[in-house]
Amino acid sequence: MSLIELKNVSRTFGKGDERVVAVDNVSFAIDEGEVLCLVGESGCGKSTTGKIVAGLLEPTRGQVLFDGQDIAKMDKESFRRYRHSVQIIHQDPYASLNPTQTVRQMITRPLLRHHKARSNEEAEKRAVELLEIVDLTPAQDFMNKYPHQLSGGQRQRVSVARALTVEPRFIVADEAVSMVDVSIRVSLLNMLSRLQDEFNVTFLFITHDLALAKYFAWEGRISVMYLGRIVEDGPTRRVVMDPRHPYTQALLAAVPEADPELARRKRRIELRSADIPSLLDLPSGCTFNPRCPYFVAGVCDGEVPPLVAIPEGGRVACPIRKDVSIQLIEETPAAPAA
Repeated sequence: MSLIELKNVSRTFGKGDERVVAVDNVSFAIDEGEVLCLVGESGCGKSTTGKIVAGLLEPTRGQVLFDGQDIAKMDKESFRRYRHSVQIIHQDPYASLNPTQTVRQMITRPLLRHHKARSNEEAEKRAVELLEIVDLTPAQDFMNKYPHQLSGGQRQRVSVARALTVEPRFIVADEAVSMVDVSIRVSLLNMLSRLQDEFNVTFLFITHDLALAKYFAWEGRISVMYLGRIVEDGPTRRVVMDPRHPYTQALLAAVPEADPELARRKRRIELRSADIPSLLDLPSGCTFNPRCPYFVAGVCDGEVPPLVAIPEGGRVACPIRKDVSIQLIEETPAAPAA
C-alpha cells in the first residue's frame, strides 16, 4: 500500500468564464521512503498539487489517500494524525517564518503544543537536537536569533527543523532550494537526502529545475507536469536518459551543460512557439500541441492523450512519440582513418 496516493485529482479556481483548471485529473502514488520529483514550468500546477497532498487545499474532484484512507472521510483524530504526518517546506524562507519569533520559539512551541515534549527543558533539548540535525551548529548560537538575522539558507534549515518537530513521515518540499544561493543548494539537498536515509522520510520534491530533480531523485521517480496535467512519469534514470514526451525533451535540452564539448553536441529542440497557452483558453487535445515540434493535425489537437505505460518504465501521454527514443547528446563523430 502506498503512503500517499492521488486518484484523478482536479482543482479549479474562479467561476464561469474566469474558471481556471490548475490541476487536471492527476493520479500518482508514492511509497514509503520514496522520492517523487514533480517537475514543470512555473504555473503548471506543481505547488497546487503539493498543497493538496499536504491537506492545505481541498481537491475539486478526486481523492487523496493516506495509508489507503481517503482524507476527506477521516474523522477529526485521524485527520490530525495525517496533518502531523505530512508537512510542507515552502519555497520562500523569508515569508514562511514568523518575523516576531526567535528560532527557540519557532521550534519549542510546536513541540509543546503537540505534546512532543513534556516540559520546557525537554523542548529546549529537542530543539537543539533538531537544529543540529539540519546542520545549524552550534545550535545555541541560533536559538535566540530572529529570521532577519539569518541567511536564506539558514532560514530554510530552520523551516526544515520546524517541520521535523511533529515527526513527519512525508514532506512536501515546494521549490525548497530555489530561493537560496546556488552555492548552498547542494548542501541543502544533501541534508534532505540524509533525512530520507536516517529517518525514512518520504518526499514529494517540487521543482522547475530538472538538474535538481536528477540530483535529488536519481534513485527515485520523476513526474513531468504541463498546464495542470502529468505528461510523463517514470524512474528518474529512464526519464532523464530516455525522455519520450516532447515537453520532457525540451526541458532536458534547456538544462545547461558545464562541459563545453557536451554543450556543443547537445541536441536543440526547436519549439513551434515559445508562448505558453493561457489557462483561461487552453488548446484542444494535447495542451502542448501549439508548441510541439512533432505536431500532427487531427491527432494532437483531437482528444486529450491518456498516460500510457511503456515497457521501459513509467507512462507517457503522447501517442506520436511514446515509442520513439531520442539521444539528446549527439554521438561524437568518428575520427577519419589515417
